[in-house]
Amino acid sequence: MRHRLIAAVALSLLFAAPGLSAVAQVAELPAPGVGRAAYAPFEHLVGKTWRGVGTGPAAAEDIQRWDWAVGGHAVRVVHSVGGGAYAGETLIFRDKDSGAYIFHYFTSGGFHTTGVMRPTGPGAFEAEETVHGLDGFPPIRSTMVMGADGVHRTRGYQLENGVWVEKGGFDYREDASAVPVMPALAPVAREAAVAVGPLDLTRRIVATSGTAGEDSAGYARIGNGSAVADELFSVSCACAVRVEFHRINRGPDGVSMDADPIWAVPAEGALEVRPGSDLHFMLINFDPAKAVAGRVELTLTFRDAGTVRADFALTDNSRNAWTAFD
Repeated sequence: MRHRLIAAVALSLLFAAPGLSAVAQVAELPAPGVGRAAYAPFEHLVGKTWRGVGTGPAAAEDIQRWDWAVGGHAVRVVHSVGGGAYAGETLIFRDKDSGAYIFHYFTSGGFHTTGVMRPTGPGAFEAEETVHGLDGFPPIRSTMVMGADGVHRTRGYQLENGVWVEKGGFDYREDASAVPVMPALAPVAREAAVAVGPLDLTRRIVATSGTAGEDSAGYARIGNGSAVADELFSVSCACAVRVEFHRINRGPDGVSMDADPIWAVPAEGALEVRPGSDLHFMLINFDPAKAVAGRVELTLTFRDAGTVRADFALTDNSRNAWTAFD
């Protein structure tokens, strides 16, 4: 699904170098100061555009452009994946007190990261960072090394059960003809009103890549104007073999995806099944060909309010589609 691709790409783009020790061996840094001299470790990258090919089976393409920012007092990296399907910007700044290179990475996927980069040798870095906006996303590290062949290679690592596991990366070569493409803004969302009894169903979307047979996630906000709670106990669609209520559970033994029998709709409140939360409708073996004008019809059955049919809009970016209703 869409958020999985975004997370995988982010892992490979958050810059650093070889070695995943708890405390990296830091290379000799330029003397503290301001201006471009403070960013000497990045000189081989700045002012250039790089085309990267993913190391995973999907072999996604990423374009990066490195430039000076803030008049030479910081470094800015703009990148896009898949011709603008996803993009982000990183601002790298040298902290005056610690001398460390801190960075903030902003994305079109609705999340951002903060972290610290440490040079570990000529053309090599290690980074540690925290992801904000992807609920429960574990800490990540990444490495970047410029090879003697002119290829700089990034690799991302995710902490799983106390072990750093490689999650892929990109191999970049300089390409002056390449240009990062920013994703188009999602149009203002419009949907027909759907209600059953005191319940109203809004922000109705299904995230899909458009590939038939893959499991796809559905989202919606179910508001309850009654002083009595209700329960959602069934969802179906001609577009899927079945629809399950999935919940992400995080515990000491790791992360699991479990199916709930029902979901409660709180009194005078709302059940929010939203991108980035622990809940989603899982449309098993989804068939996008069943859509009409970009929408599929789901049937939802509640304990008290009864049954209602509602159209759900298809999207390849659930977070953007959800926030477009704001």
